[in-house]
Amino acid sequence: MGRCLIVANQTLGGELLDRQVQRRIQRGAEFFIVVPTTAPEHETAAWALGFPVDGGLLAYTTSEVFEEDERRRQAAVLEARQRAERRLDKMIDRVRSLGGDAHGVVGHDDPTVAVQEAMEHGPFDEIIVSTLPSRLSRWLRMDLPSWIARATGIPVTTVEAEPDDRDAPPDEPDPDGP
Repeated sequence: MGRCLIVANQTLGGELLDRQVQRRIQRGAEFFIVVPTTAPEHETAAWALGFPVDGGLLAYTTSEVFEEDERRRQAAVLEARQRAERRLDKMIDRVRSLGGDAHGVVGHDDPTVAVQEAMEHGPFDEIIVSTLPSRLSRWLRMDLPSWIARATGIPVTTVEAEPDDRDAPPDEPDPDGP
């Protein structure tokens, strides 16, 4: 028996995380899931919110441009939170369907803050950090699993999602020819 904190967002429901959860359910673990909200500036689609390239800026005053940008940013923040809530609900349902007990929250967009706040729901015996593949993972670039281990003193398991074929870099031509 034990309590496990899961820190994940886009990888919730992934096969590798599912296997880790199933193993812990067999040992009688309970789960608390924190889903840090992915800030709009870390979403690829957010970059589409930039200025128009066709000279359309001349028709607007500066304050109108900033107001519109802020409206778009707020809409993106709301959408990011709603995505995190849907993923959390699905993961809680998934754990329960496997026979486990789970609760959770949508957390701050800074994953370190989200983890600090989630620790108030402890104590935890273990933490699982589920991330995107290393070449896409901001959490791995910031070394989130090590930070969590140092900050909490709790064992951390990192589950790195397997890259999707769409995530693979394009094939490089062979310099020696075909």
